[in-house]
Amino acid sequence: MPRRSLVSLVALALAASACGGSDDESADTTTAPATTEPTEITDTTEATDTTVPETTAAPETTAAPETTAVPETTAPATTAPATTVAEQPFTPVGEGEYEVGVQTITLDDDPERPLTVDVWFPLDAATDVSTLAPVQYTMIPGVYYESPVAFTATPDALSADGPFPLVVYSHGSGGLRYIHSAYTEALASHGYVVAAPDHTGNTAIERIAGGGADPAVISFNRPNDVRRVIDAMTDPADPSAGPAAAGVDAEQVVVTGHSFGGFTTLAMATGYSNELGEFPVDERVDAIIPLAPAVSSNAFSDETLATIDVPMMVVVGSDDITTPVDPNVTRLWDNATLSSPSYRVELVAGEHQSFTDLCAYQDEVPNLPDIPEIVIETIETMGAEGCSDDDMDPARVAELLDTYVLAFLDEVLADGPSVLEATGTPPDDVVFDAR
Repeated sequence: MPRRSLVSLVALALAASACGGSDDESADTTTAPATTEPTEITDTTEATDTTVPETTAAPETTAAPETTAVPETTAPATTAPATTVAEQPFTPVGEGEYEVGVQTITLDDDPERPLTVDVWFPLDAATDVSTLAPVQYTMIPGVYYESPVAFTATPDALSADGPFPLVVYSHGSGGLRYIHSAYTEALASHGYVVAAPDHTGNTAIERIAGGGADPAVISFNRPNDVRRVIDAMTDPADPSAGPAAAGVDAEQVVVTGHSFGGFTTLAMATGYSNELGEFPVDERVDAIIPLAPAVSSNAFSDETLATIDVPMMVVVGSDDITTPVDPNVTRLWDNATLSSPSYRVELVAGEHQSFTDLCAYQDEVPNLPDIPEIVIETIETMGAEGCSDDDMDPARVAELLDTYVLAFLDEVLADGPSVLEATGTPPDDVVFDAR
């Protein structure tokens, strides 16, 4: 491939993988979305088409449930939930007790559509990490992000403290399995095995090369991908998963995902159907954590959302203009009333890219040798929605996200205290609701 074509591929891949949005983000495979839903237009700052709302204004006036906490910011005016632990200050989660190993595997149970999966897992305390190489999340040779905390390892180094709960992560449309490695690494460091597939037909490289699948195919394949990952990771006899599956508690399974991965997460609890077939609810899933989810009315009717009966925590940024709070999160929250416990966490001044590692790419990728200027410019352009001066600081996003998600997992999987009891009074930069 000529050098200029390779450089363009890198830049486009970085843009697409960070985006999480696409022309099929709404999972609408038949009809155009209603006027209150995100609609397909071309964003001139993107290298590819992206689904964004009809207005570029941040949803600062989005109505929130009347039972949420009032931050001293531009967040919606609400009242504190009655269950708030008023006298307990907010307590961020500490560092996980485990070092983190990462292995890439391939699920080839479907030869026509193999899945590349990254697996993060707690390392045994006896592991000498000084002998291991830091993981390099590589898009193409020469362009990568090196993890500051995780190491390339094989599951024979997995901690004997297990079995550990399984968390499956689903990336956004046109993304990659490791696009939010800071999140998946944090979960593994606290005692979870995390598996994230590249959704074949809907990844960054395929999208920019013009080889992506039809939207109807993508929407139907995504929950089936997660089902395949759960199948492999809960079956120690499955040769694809290898020894990692032996360290998984098959009775404790959680699904989480960003943007179109949020659609995928919800589909595991509601089921999904289109002209290609029907995906039934996966009864093995014990809880769901959609992040900035795409909740199109064409994919999920109000009645469908009302069938969600597993515990749920939905996390979103108040300034998200790709999958804005209203209607995506408000409609989900208003209808999924059977879910219990259920939490809504809104990060004030958070944006769509707040739930990716894009800001870390901005800091680290330019330090690599011989990185073309077009790659750096692309990362900077993409960072406008999440890494700007007026956005929530990425370190604060990580602190809040990890704290609330880990408290939620402890509550629903380990009979721990409620999220509010574990974390204390929500801080001013969080709008919080619970039921």
